Amino acid sequence: MLPYGGELLPRLSRSDWESRFAPFPIEIRLDEPLCTHTTIEIGGPCHCFLLPESTDALIASIRACKEEEVPYRFLGAGSNVLFADSGYSGVIIATERLVGSTVHGDRVEVLCGEPLSSLLATVARTGEQSLGFLAGIPGSLGGAIAMNAGIPAHSIGDIVDRVAVLDTHNDVRILNAEECHFGYRESKIRAERLPVLWASLRLDEESYDYDAILAHRRATQPISERSSGCVFKNPPNLSSGQLIEECGLKGFRVGMAKVSEKHANFILNLGGAKEAEIRKLIDIVHQKVYKSFHISLELELEVIDG
Repeated sequence: MLPYGGELLPRLSRSDWESRFAPFPIEIRLDEPLCTHTTIEIGGPCHCFLLPESTDALIASIRACKEEEVPYRFLGAGSNVLFADSGYSGVIIATERLVGSTVHGDRVEVLCGEPLSSLLATVARTGEQSLGFLAGIPGSLGGAIAMNAGIPAHSIGDIVDRVAVLDTHNDVRILNAEECHFGYRESKIRAERLPVLWASLRLDEESYDYDAILAHRRATQPISERSSGCVFKNPPNLSSGQLIEECGLKGFRVGMAKVSEKHANFILNLGGAKEAEIRKLIDIVHQKVYKSFHISLELELEVIDG
């Protein structure tokens, strides 16, 4: 039996899941270690790890979890998330096999699990440079849309044409950009945990120098090290990294967790860091910034308890 929300849920067996998903291409893994699926390489085993291989299979996975009343989460490329060392007692639905992007004139159609790097490569082969502002951002399309990823001057929500989601009634719904309610690192999709199925992006925007943006990101951010990306959102007209740096916290460590010396809004796993060490470091940073500047930093990182 698995504890969740103060109640006990039945622990479904492999045969239970296989029977439930018999008509669909879905790989089922029990007690899968989440540390192997996250960019910070932290996270214990989850009860059931699903790998749907088609959009219909993804929809079936979500509907099954709702019907069985089993808690579930989505996982794309594994950035911007911190799982507990104890793992996750529900179902993780991974989108890593739902990949592909196709350019149609001034639009590109993209499946939810497509890595941003692959999307940019597909678009670049057409000579189009309007997605260059996403260079070096980790993650997949679904997560990027949910959190409206981008740079200060431009976010992916600015180029969204349509997004297909599964709504709270388990129906496929097509949203336009206005219906997504995009804001700074947020959207209706993220707030309501609506799974992205696919999206159409416009390619008629300003051109960006992919190589220059990627080089700048590599020079100023620890993108090749174990991290979950930016930990905190930037306050209005301010930089969280700058505030943290001014508190003297660059290089500050708790166990094997460390504030990056390259960019203070990144927390690194130096190798074998525990979830508790990352969370302790987050708390210390938050408290010191508040004490110094009376600014309460808001998490960009999603912390998921077991």
